[in-house]
Amino acid sequence: MEEIKVMVADASHEIYVDTILETISAAAKVRGTGIAKRTHEYVAQKMREGKAVIALAGEQEEFAGFCYIESWGNKQYVANSGLIVPERFRGHGLARRIKQRAFALSREMWPEAKLF
Repeated sequence: MEEIKVMVADASHEIYVDTILETISAAAKVRGTGIAKRTHEYVAQKMREGKAVIALAGEQEEFAGFCYIESWGNKQYVANSGLIVPERFRGHGLARRIKQRAFALSREMWPEAKLF
């Protein structure tokens, strides 16, 4: 499997938003579960705010995974949400790497918050 980079997303990653939303929707259909719909703008905003983690594979930078962080209660509480890894990248510990980076990002942004 090609090298997969896990990084904090920024505005340059907005080109992946539709792919992320399609991947989340397809995974929910396969599992037969309902899922909170996120808008293009919502996910793009998370990227622009530096509150998202994205994984990109190989030199072509193919979308390989995503997660964003959410805070509430006057930033006293933080949770990771929207974790998705396309099927072809599953089974290699990528979701764990994404979650670890999201956890670290949460700690960097809100060191005193309770993490969920």
